[in-house]
Amino acid sequence: MIAVATSVHLSPNYVIALVLALVRASTWVVICPPFSNKSIPAMAKIGIALGMAVFAARTLQYQPMPTGTAQLLGQVVVQAVIGFVLGFVVYLFVQAVTSAGSLVDLFSGLNLPAAIDPLSLQQTPLFGQFYNLVATALIFTTGAAVVIVGGFLRSFHAVGTKLPNVTAGRVAAVITSDVTTFFAAAVEIAAPVIAVLFATQILLGLLAKATPQINVFVFGMPLQILLALSAVGLALFALPDDVTNLVGRATSQLFGG
Repeated sequence: MIAVATSVHLSPNYVIALVLALVRASTWVVICPPFSNKSIPAMAKIGIALGMAVFAARTLQYQPMPTGTAQLLGQVVVQAVIGFVLGFVVYLFVQAVTSAGSLVDLFSGLNLPAAIDPLSLQQTPLFGQFYNLVATALIFTTGAAVVIVGGFLRSFHAVGTKLPNVTAGRVAAVITSDVTTFFAAAVEIAAPVIAVLFATQILLGLLAKATPQINVFVFGMPLQILLALSAVGLALFALPDDVTNLVGRATSQLFGG
């Protein structure tokens, strides 16, 4: 029997780059949807982070590496912060879809006790939970998950171990723009359904004024719920484009994709 011995030679720069990339990828996976869902096992998240770190380390190893222990610890903290910020911005844009569902809940009258979302394990309104489930499914079916991962890998080209010159004003402008887009996108996604429900409320008010002897509340609530369900069903046809646009906006703004 002949034993064949194989050995793998790793350069010191690649090992350090792999550690730094793994730190950034781990913090990114913890917060970035859809990988941050608590229904995904922890070992699966570690595997996803490790897979991206192995690929990203090939780019990161050619950048200046820390030479001392203090510099290495500082870079670990920096990479963790970068991964958290990148994941948070994607989370913020994707959460606009869930917020749109919460707005529909508010105007539809279905203000039932919030149910437990099986993905995030948090209390979410009825339509908010539904929109969240649909958005998570669309992230995979529309290929948005590939865009998110590709954008994250490109971030190692834009922001590696050497940080670019970023001023506090630039950071404040980006955060303000992201928050503004978050609220605007939530209202835009829910606007068709809200318009239908608002028109229904006006119609019921005019009917109650014209014929006071009719108890509008007897059939007003079932009619409003029926119209809400019908409008949400029609609005779902536009939701794939909304999710794709939001993910594209997040990746292009942060990662230059």
